[in-house]
Amino acid sequence: MPHLQTLRLWRPDDFPWTSIQPRYYEAEKSNRNLRLILQWLRSLKTPKSIAQHVIVFEQDLCQLVEKLKEFTFLDIYGEIHKEKVEPYRLMAQTRFPNSRINVEVSRFRLWL
Repeated sequence: MPHLQTLRLWRPDDFPWTSIQPRYYEAEKSNRNLRLILQWLRSLKTPKSIAQHVIVFEQDLCQLVEKLKEFTFLDIYGEIHKEKVEPYRLMAQTRFPNSRINVEVSRFRLWL
């Protein structure tokens, strides 16, 4: 699909946007390790975790833009932790300085 111009996605959270896939979903299904799940969820708000997600999201986003030569608009609906909104916006602004960017807790939009 190298001629794709617009991509709209809906995701319940921002993990599937990146290649960071937690084992949270497996543990949730088995209803075991609830304490570990809660601890893991709290760890997602640490500066280190946020920085990891920003780096991986940037790599994935750049790869998408590179492969889709006619790509002009990305619209992702989903939950973004409020701590990640500004880092995601700054990353997109730095990587795509001549683009329009809108990042909210429920949406990431990029016009190239």
